[in-house]
Amino acid sequence: MMLNKEDVDMFFRLHWSLLFFVNLKYQIIEGLSEPYLKDKNLEDVNKLNDILFNNPELIDSFIAENPFNFDSEELSIIKSWKNHIKDRFLIVAHLKKYSVFMTTGKDQKAYGVIGIFEKIEDVVPPFLPQYVETTLLPFKGQIIYCGLFGFYNIRIGSGMRGGIQAEYQKAKRRFGIITSLDTPAREKEDSYEELLKLYARSRLNRETYLGEIEDILIEKPELANVYHREIGKSNARNISKRLSEIGVVSGWFAIFEDVVIASGKSEKEVRVQLADLLPEEKREGVHMFRYGKKARGK
Repeated sequence: MMLNKEDVDMFFRLHWSLLFFVNLKYQIIEGLSEPYLKDKNLEDVNKLNDILFNNPELIDSFIAENPFNFDSEELSIIKSWKNHIKDRFLIVAHLKKYSVFMTTGKDQKAYGVIGIFEKIEDVVPPFLPQYVETTLLPFKGQIIYCGLFGFYNIRIGSGMRGGIQAEYQKAKRRFGIITSLDTPAREKEDSYEELLKLYARSRLNRETYLGEIEDILIEKPELANVYHREIGKSNARNISKRLSEIGVVSGWFAIFEDVVIASGKSEKEVRVQLADLLPEEKREGVHMFRYGKKARGK
């Protein structure tokens, strides 16, 4: 997705006017007589971008002076750029509505970013994930970038890709995909539960995020059964495979993490067994599943 032509023209008119204003003060591009930067050296334009977004008070000065007599809507857009995010990002996905940029520091967040006059997937190299350096800007309720990318010649192997995908899933579960910079991103209310489900999905995840799992369970001990149940769910496939190898035809099974606690011909029968075998506070940590021909495909 990208901006329409009218919005493209507005963005460059506002952005180039700001950079022209910065250049008057810092003289990066000699002889610049008008706010038109299309044919200028990209390194110089990038220097002006860096100065602008590293010194957001320049935006306040521009608005106060309003040298190009912009109207209130245009000044409001420029003012919103104080909420920019300047960072090194990982582009992790190209979706129908936007491309997903993930921050690379602490508390990673994923942003849905649209192109300006081209789709982002047509501007960046074709392989993902891809490291880029840029500045994200709010624009009419959406997120765009400043028009310039810095690329990194970093080879991302399969192991690293797996880790990046795990971090992407983690960011989505904590904050969702953020599509506006007009208000601060808020952590989802159910993010701890969603994160535990993610961490429990595989043995590798459980080993990788052991410290974070322990921190969550200390802060939210009531989620322990969610964690146990999700581990059981992740182990159900291997247990089903083993049941098939043994020759079990069908039945209901209850597992606690990787241990079969009870089994029977019906769900009711298994629940009766659980009531006799496990303390009530532990029963919610059990994953129950039906094994057999009728259960396949579920």
